[in-house]
Amino acid sequence: MREKIWKGLMAICMVICLVCPPLLVDAQKLDSEILQKEERDIPAEAFKGDTAIHDISDAYENVAQIEGGSETYISNTMNRAYEGEAADVTDLPNNATLYAEQENPENTDPNNAYLVEYENIVQGTLEQEKEMRWYGFILEQTSKVSIMLETVSEVDADLYLFKLDQETYELNLIGGSSRTGLGKYEYYTDILETGIYYFAISAYEGSGQYGFALYATLDIENEINDTASNATEIDINEKITGAIDTPYDIDYYKFTLSSPVIMRITENLGNYKFSILAADNSTKVYKISEKDGMYQFNAGTYYFAVYSKDGTYSVDQDYKITANIIANIADNASSFYFTVNEKAKIVFQSDANGNNMYVNGNPIDINYDYHVDASTSAGTQKYDITMRNSSNLRAKVYQNQFMFEDAEETSYYGMVMPNTVNYISGTKGVGPAGNVLELSLYSVNSEKFYKVHCICSGAYAENNMYKDFNFTTVFINPNTGKLVDIQNINYFYDYATGSNSMLFTRPYSSSTKHYYPYFDGEEPLSW
Repeated sequence: MREKIWKGLMAICMVICLVCPPLLVDAQKLDSEILQKEERDIPAEAFKGDTAIHDISDAYENVAQIEGGSETYISNTMNRAYEGEAADVTDLPNNATLYAEQENPENTDPNNAYLVEYENIVQGTLEQEKEMRWYGFILEQTSKVSIMLETVSEVDADLYLFKLDQETYELNLIGGSSRTGLGKYEYYTDILETGIYYFAISAYEGSGQYGFALYATLDIENEINDTASNATEIDINEKITGAIDTPYDIDYYKFTLSSPVIMRITENLGNYKFSILAADNSTKVYKISEKDGMYQFNAGTYYFAVYSKDGTYSVDQDYKITANIIANIADNASSFYFTVNEKAKIVFQSDANGNNMYVNGNPIDINYDYHVDASTSAGTQKYDITMRNSSNLRAKVYQNQFMFEDAEETSYYGMVMPNTVNYISGTKGVGPAGNVLELSLYSVNSEKFYKVHCICSGAYAENNMYKDFNFTTVFINPNTGKLVDIQNINYFYDYATGSNSMLFTRPYSSSTKHYYPYFDGEEPLSW
């Protein structure tokens, strides 16, 4: 049992009976010294005032770009159909000379195609319109293949990819890129199975120089996901692993949230960059902690995008992203003061004044009733203990609130910053055991929202307590927002005699962090 603030004498018997009116009057004439001692309300000056910030958009940076905020190379765009002749080959390219060894490449038909080594830059010239230059490569394993073609501004070139039918020697068109316009890039990327492939670079209009690079990688778990339209669907709370396999590779991952959340995102990106993209203007993300990677997400659809900062890439260098939802939050733009305990999975939020309070998205509800009217031959006991919700209620959200020079006053009020405890048991508790929110509350106009009216006579006379409070510290169920138990002041645990007790521990208390703008230079401690 916790140390009692007031001393009690005898156990409380709970036998229901009526109380005589004269006894009620006499019981209310309590010792004036005791009443004077109990009249310690929260002074009005304890709360110092308002802040200038009232909306989350004024407090934190909106980090979600609209899709397309990162440079994206659009692949496999076919604005024009292939106009070349049906092609077949008589010589397989297995024994062909590599392009790099040719001094004067005259590869204007597939039988004179040149093998291309991966990741090498190949240059050539289209000397006239409708001319085609042919290249080939061989895949021994299913791979992601990417071809980036760029030209001078005097030529509109197209890229067409064929797979060789090794029984008929026919070339079957399987894709490509044919964007309209002089000097535009052409980009093809797809997952290709083992086989022999040819691709043609065609001069649709004009003539001039071109250059291309061919890439192939075995990293195909999430590919192809190079644009938002073909992003990999992911479940939050899973680890994402991938690789940037070309200078043009951008990996997109898509997820949808049905409600606002607080999410922690950790990244191990190496030389790559990471962005959060929103599907539309109605979905926003605010970074509430640079240090801890904490983000507030609205409900909606989002993308993670990973890409190279400077064109570097590596099929051997993985990047890793872990995104974990800590808890749901309420959709209230003014309640952007967040207290987060990741281990306990509890998020408390309020506005700048400790109003508009929620835990894990549930409105705080402290409504409480305990009523007993009992009498025995030893005496009479009447208990009327209530706590009521009120528009005047506020949470203590700043460190220096209710911290007085008088040590006795500080101890008496017992007001704490929002925190978490593991509530094990309480004989007068009304909620389940487990991780709960510890919350100190007060009323801004000294409204007595917490009333302890315990009137006793006879052998129980010294258990009298008739007090109305404008402050308390309570435990709140994070799954419902409702009261679990009253920590301070609790008549049964702190004052009355008997077997009533509360048991709780603080296994995750040191993990509690307060994320919100400074009010008086003392909070938050770190974020």
